[in-house]
Amino acid sequence: MPLLVMANMQQKLEKVVQLKLFAFMAKLQADDALPGLHIEPMVNAADARARTGRVDQGLRAVLYKIEVPSGPTTYVCAGVYEHDEAIKIAKSQVLRVNPVNGVAELIAAPAPAAPAQQANRWVPETPPESKPFLEQFGYTAEDLTSSIGFDLETAERLLAFAAEDEFLAFAESLPNQWQQNAALGLAVGDSIDGIKTSLGLGSDEFDATVPPADGRPAEATPSVSLEQAEASELLESLKRPASQMQFTFVDDDEELRRVIEGGDFGAWRVFLHPEQRAYATRTYQGPFRLTGGAGTGKTVVLLHRARELAADADARVILTTFTRTLASMLDRDLRRLDPRPSRAAQLGETGILTAGIDQLAHAVRDTAEPDGWERASIDAIGWDAERSASLVSNSIGWDEAVFDAKPDLPSELRSPAFMESEYLQVVLPNGVTSRADYFAARRPGRGVALDRAKRAQVWSVIEQFRRNARAHRRLSWAELSSVAAAYLDAHPEERPADHVLVDEAQDLTPSHWTMLRALVGEHGNDLFVAEDSHQRIYGQRVVLSRLGIKIVGRSRRLTLNYRTTQQNLRYALGVLEGGEFTDSEGSPQDEQGYRSARLGPEVRVRGHQTPSAQYDGLAQQLKDWRAASSDVESIAVLVRTKGATETVVQQLATRDVPSTEKSARDKVRVMTMHSAKGLEFSRVVLFDVSAGVVPNKLALQHAAPEEQADAELRERSLLYVAASRARDELVVSWQGAPSPLLAR
Repeated sequence: MPLLVMANMQQKLEKVVQLKLFAFMAKLQADDALPGLHIEPMVNAADARARTGRVDQGLRAVLYKIEVPSGPTTYVCAGVYEHDEAIKIAKSQVLRVNPVNGVAELIAAPAPAAPAQQANRWVPETPPESKPFLEQFGYTAEDLTSSIGFDLETAERLLAFAAEDEFLAFAESLPNQWQQNAALGLAVGDSIDGIKTSLGLGSDEFDATVPPADGRPAEATPSVSLEQAEASELLESLKRPASQMQFTFVDDDEELRRVIEGGDFGAWRVFLHPEQRAYATRTYQGPFRLTGGAGTGKTVVLLHRARELAADADARVILTTFTRTLASMLDRDLRRLDPRPSRAAQLGETGILTAGIDQLAHAVRDTAEPDGWERASIDAIGWDAERSASLVSNSIGWDEAVFDAKPDLPSELRSPAFMESEYLQVVLPNGVTSRADYFAARRPGRGVALDRAKRAQVWSVIEQFRRNARAHRRLSWAELSSVAAAYLDAHPEERPADHVLVDEAQDLTPSHWTMLRALVGEHGNDLFVAEDSHQRIYGQRVVLSRLGIKIVGRSRRLTLNYRTTQQNLRYALGVLEGGEFTDSEGSPQDEQGYRSARLGPEVRVRGHQTPSAQYDGLAQQLKDWRAASSDVESIAVLVRTKGATETVVQQLATRDVPSTEKSARDKVRVMTMHSAKGLEFSRVVLFDVSAGVVPNKLALQHAAPEEQADAELRERSLLYVAASRARDELVVSWQGAPSPLLAR
C-alpha cells in the first residue's frame, strides 16, 4: 500500500472537487495500479518522478512518485488542476531536497539560458534616493544563499527591494513555506542563526528527528543506485519540521479528508511551523510557558499538545481556559483537529477533559468528600462553607462590608473596589484567615503601602465581608477556587490530572493559579501555559513564581502571525504603544519581532461629525462588503458595551442591513469586543471608538485608585484584541473625536 504525502496546496477547492480529490487519493492509497487512476509519467519532464493522475474528466492531480530500495512507494500530491495546466506544472516543477538546508521544496525548473542571459537576471530597481530595505540589517547574498538556502536570483531580489511592502509582497509569493518564513524573519531583522534556528535548519532545538544537511548530494553505494539514494534522501527530507510546514504524511482516510477539506483556513490542523511542532511535542521538566501575540498560534500548539499527551491511553489531560464559552471553542477545535483521542466525561478520568477554569473548581467541589470540603474551607477562608453554598460574583458583598465595618481609612482605601482587589491579590492567594496572617502577608505590586493601623482597618472590612458571607451561606468564585486548591492539597494522592494545559492564561486570578497548581503534581509536563500579556482584558497582573509555579528558563515566544494581514497587525500593535506590559513573571513585554505571513489592504479609519452620519457610514460599508461577497457570516461589527450592540442592530435595521447579536448565516454579526475574544472574522468594523466611549468610563470608575493605570491598560488591550480579530479587512469608526487609545 503506497504512502501519501499532501502538500499545503492553498487552493480553494469547491466542495465537489474536494470530494473527487478525496476519492482519487483514497483509491491511490489503496492500490496505485488501479487502471482508473491513470497514473501517467511525464515525457521530457524536469523531474523524472513527476506524474499526473485522473481526478475526473477535466481535472488531474500533480504527483511525485518516490520509490526507495526498501519500503512502500510514496506519492506526494502537489495540487489538482485543469488537465492542460496540470501537465504543464508536472513537466516544469521539481520536487527536491534543498542542497543547503536539507528542506524538501517545490521549484520551477529553470529554462536553459545563454551565459549572457544568466548575467542579466531581473532584480527590482532601487530608486537612487532610496536604500534597499534589508540594508539596515547588514545581510549579504552569502548569508541568504550559503547559510539559509535561497537560490542566488531570489536572494538578489530580496536584497534589492527598497520598500518594505514590496519586499513583503514578494516574500508572500515565494513558492515554499520555508522561504516565506525565512523572508519574514529577514524583514524584522532576525539574525541569520535565529532564522535558521526558528526553522529547525541544522538546529537540535527544533529538529531532533533528521540529521542536519551537510550540503553534499546523495551518493550511490554498491547495493544502492544513485537514483535510489536520492529518493531515500528526499523521503527523509519530507520528515523535517521545516518541510512539514508544507508537506504532511497522511495516515488514514479521516486525516486525508481533514487535509483536503481544511483548505487554507484549516491548515493549522496539519501544517505546523517547526517552532510550533517542537513546543507541541517535546518533554519539559516542569511548567512551561508559551507567549505570543494574537494570531501567532498559541492555541494551535495547545491543541496539538493535548492530542500528543493523550496518545498515552492512561493520561489524564485537562485543557482549560478563562471562560466556559472559550472552553467550548477549544473543544470544538480539538474535535476538528482530531476526533480520535478519548474524552474524559468528568474530572479524574483518563482522556482529555475540556472545561472553563471555574467549571474545574465546581467539579472539585462536586466530587469532594463533604467533611473534607468544609475543613478545606476553614483552611482557605476561615469558615466552614458547605458544598451547597451559593456562588456569587467576586464583587458581591463589598459595598455591604464597607458600610457595616465603617473603617477609619482615607476615601481611596475605603472603596469596595480596593477591598475586593486586596482580597483577590493578597488575602486569598496567601491563605490569610486571621489578623496576624494579614499583618505578616507580603503585598508586592499593590501600589499603595499600608501601615499597621491601616492594615487593621482593612482587616476589619475583610472580617465583616466573611461574616456576611457566612450568614448568607455564599462563596465568591475566587473563594471557590481557593477552597478547591486547599482540598486538593490536603489530598495529594487524589490529584485528578497528569497534565494541565491552560489557554488565555493572562486573564486568570491568583486563586485560579493556586487551584491549577493543586490539580496536578509537580513533575515533567505538568503545566503548559499559553498567554499574551497584551490581551489581558479581565484580571490584574499576576506573577506566577509567587504562587508556587516556577517557570524560569522554560518560556518561549511565538512571533509569526497567521491570522491577520501585515497591515492589520501593524495597526493593532500601534494601539499598544504607550502601554507598559509585563508577563506572568513580571518581565517587560514588547511587540518587537512580530510579523504577519499575509498582506492586505490598509486599515481605514473614518471619523464622523454626528451619530447619524456614523451609522450611515457603517451601513454603507456593510452593504459594500455584502455586495462583494456572499460570506456574510464572516463580517463582524465590534462595539465596547452590551447596550451598544442592541442600538447598532436597531439602527442597521432602519438602514436595510440585517444584523444580529447571535451567529447567523445570512446576517452581519454585532457583538462586544469582549465577546469577540477567541474569534476571527474576514472583515471587521470597530464601531464608535470615540473619545468618552473607549476607554470605558465605568470601567475606569470601578477600579481602585491605585489600579487606574492598570484599568486603562486593560482597555488598551481590549482594543488590541478587537483590532486583531480581522483576517483581511479592518475599518475603524469614531464620532466627534477619536479615542485617545487609537493608533496614530
